[in-house]
Amino acid sequence: MALLPPRALRVLSATLTTLVVLGGGPAARMPSSIAGVPEARPVEGDPFPAQIASIDAKWQIALDAGGKQRTLPAADIYSWGGCIEPERGTLVILANGTALVAELSGAGREKLTAESALFGPLSLPLELLAGVLVHLPADPLQRDLLVDRIAAATGNSDRIVLTNRDEIAGSITMIQEGKIRVETGVGPLTVDLARVRAVIYNPALSKRKRPSGLCAWAGFSDGSRLVATALTSDGKSLQVKLSEGLAWSTAAKDLVFLQPLGGRVTYLSELEAKYRHVPYLDLSWPYRIDRNVSGGMLRAAGRLWLKGIGVHSAARLSYPLAGSYRFFQAELAIDDETQGRGSVGFRVYVDGQLRYTSPIVRGGSTPIPIRVDVSAAKQLDLVVDFADRADELDHADWLDARLVR
Repeated sequence: MALLPPRALRVLSATLTTLVVLGGGPAARMPSSIAGVPEARPVEGDPFPAQIASIDAKWQIALDAGGKQRTLPAADIYSWGGCIEPERGTLVILANGTALVAELSGAGREKLTAESALFGPLSLPLELLAGVLVHLPADPLQRDLLVDRIAAATGNSDRIVLTNRDEIAGSITMIQEGKIRVETGVGPLTVDLARVRAVIYNPALSKRKRPSGLCAWAGFSDGSRLVATALTSDGKSLQVKLSEGLAWSTAAKDLVFLQPLGGRVTYLSELEAKYRHVPYLDLSWPYRIDRNVSGGMLRAAGRLWLKGIGVHSAARLSYPLAGSYRFFQAELAIDDETQGRGSVGFRVYVDGQLRYTSPIVRGGSTPIPIRVDVSAAKQLDLVVDFADRADELDHADWLDARLVR
């Protein structure tokens, strides 16, 4: 069960040419959408192209699959469609992780107002906000790191991050007419919003309410991503509710992505893991949950993935299972941030027995779906090995890595 030394791993990687999945049958490559129709991906069974016809108050999702209607509870679907990224504009970030694309109108000491192209006028209590990304950096990694910094901020004051990376700490009193006013320890300052990259609201005053029960990531056509505790649609209009009591509506066609949480699937990024990394030379890499190994969001095959684990070769992740699950499932890829470079081999062990060996996975390849039987298993080990060029840009992603109850 120990990681092999680099020389042995290089020899092993040359033999990784056969794909074997035990307990789940042969795994095909992820099918593409047909004529632009998004895919519905059930917890069990093959993905199929389908449009959402309706969603009721009990999270029953009616899917139109080529003229045939199929209804599934949200708990039996792990995702539908594809998450779109915002490329420009302003992101309003709630403390629960919701990111809204909206034009900032203004803010006082209690509320922020903004205009969403999908949801209309927004009035948001500051206690529900983590902050605002006023201007999106062009580089995806820098954008991701700044969003994460806003969402995970600590301290007891507001902060303004300027475009030159300087910061101002204090208490924001007003955002109006392209200006932001802040009380600081040396007196009041007024800053032009054109100079502001981000606003971070005092995290000590925010309410970070974690949804309980079934909820879902809902992605929209403008790049907004919401954590929805209720989602209903009649096929024409759609209503979305958040745990904070916020509720908005938009056209049903604006929903482009859905990933239920709290159903039959448990994501490995929500579990504790034992981790071991053996660097090819001296540089050590931590593993990342719901992020690639560089700290950016998971991207593969031109798509954004909200759940998964990023590692760098050679690495092992170990999870106790306690016999509670039927299958382990994931999609295997090199993250798009390598721009087509990098190569690794993936292996899956169940109770110390090798159950899956991937072919060599290279940058730019289509993600490979796998399903491994873990019935009654006590431990799951995920291994990523070196392949073609030592560990050069081996930014490996276990996309949507999940256990099925």
